[in-house]
Amino acid sequence: MQNQSRAFETSEIASWFGPYNVQVHDNPYPFYDYLLEQEPVRYLEWHNMWVVSRFEDVNRVLKDPLFVRENRNAMPQHEREEQPPQSQNTPWEPVNNLLDNWMLLRDAPTHTRLRGLVSHSFTPRSMERLKQNIRSIAEHLAEQMAEEDQPDLIQSFAFPLPVIVIAEMLGVPPEDREMFKEWSHIFARILEGGGDQTPDFAEQAERAAVEITAYFRSLIAERKVSPREDMISDLLAAKEQADALTEQELIATCVLLLVAGHETTVNLIGNTMLALLNHPDQFARLLDNPGLIPSAVEEGLRYESPVQMTSRLASVDYELGGQTIRQGQVVQVMLGAANRDPAQFTNPNQFDIGRAPNRHLAFASGAHFCLGAPLARLEGEIALTALLKHFPQMRFSDAAPNWRHNVLFRGMGTMHVR
Repeated sequence: MQNQSRAFETSEIASWFGPYNVQVHDNPYPFYDYLLEQEPVRYLEWHNMWVVSRFEDVNRVLKDPLFVRENRNAMPQHEREEQPPQSQNTPWEPVNNLLDNWMLLRDAPTHTRLRGLVSHSFTPRSMERLKQNIRSIAEHLAEQMAEEDQPDLIQSFAFPLPVIVIAEMLGVPPEDREMFKEWSHIFARILEGGGDQTPDFAEQAERAAVEITAYFRSLIAERKVSPREDMISDLLAAKEQADALTEQELIATCVLLLVAGHETTVNLIGNTMLALLNHPDQFARLLDNPGLIPSAVEEGLRYESPVQMTSRLASVDYELGGQTIRQGQVVQVMLGAANRDPAQFTNPNQFDIGRAPNRHLAFASGAHFCLGAPLARLEGEIALTALLKHFPQMRFSDAAPNWRHNVLFRGMGTMHVR
């Protein structure tokens, strides 16, 4: 490490994963430095989980099929057979009906089938078809933003761009897109979990799940009668296949694409622009050499990873970093820490838009490597191109930018510029 990291008490480490810990939202990197240097595989008794931070270990967990996503696949066989059915008629039932069908949270063979049916929408050829439309959207948003005195880059540009793109891919009418904002934020909080699951929030989550399920069920019904050139129509056209999506799987997949395709890209754009504004030399370098924009996007993904962590369950007793992870225990892999590991990256805490190689884990790895990575990269590159064109003198306004309070997704709440 460049500097000796300070020690963290057990209570500090445990509280670091709480939803109300402002310290972690503003600057998690002192904590990451400590983990990387002192406790790369650390057990947290308070949360009954392991925290894994080094790049090599994180990559190993993500790629090893002995680490799974589904609780039942981490249980001994006799416990699987004795497992009681999931409780019904609870506030979380509508939410669970969606999450249970998210490929993100499933293992093979279900994950393989769901991913295979959706993956054709994210091929290089599909991205090429989207490119001109995304450019037009970005140009329009940047032009509107330029008319404001001190625009909020997040609300005026970074947020609407991916929402419009994913909505158009799904075939959502423009007048309905505003509803996505609240739904997406609620599901982001659901994924974060932890102490945020209060009775009040359970009611919000239930309402959002019921509303978004009804919305997509209605949209799917329309597409069955009148197909269009959108992803929902494409997936419905494959209904004759033996492995076709059920209606509930299709609804859940639409919700997943909304949340994953929106939350992460908003953060990618906002975080990368924040890093550029905090490093004027790199901003000037990019203006002088726009050919570095793809590399700048990759460095933004590494330096301020939009998704900071993901979890797995050990399906067997497993040795990692000199520790024994027991079957069934949760393993939290810290993508944000792995992307600052000095064993993997030279000067990891330095923002360098020309960094090469830059083999980061912002999109994870293994079977669950982010399906939407090509789209996120494309949106990021087009966004930076438009913003640099319209705002070559961009700087922060008098209002300081602030981070959103979510330990899983790292992104800005507001970022006013001029």
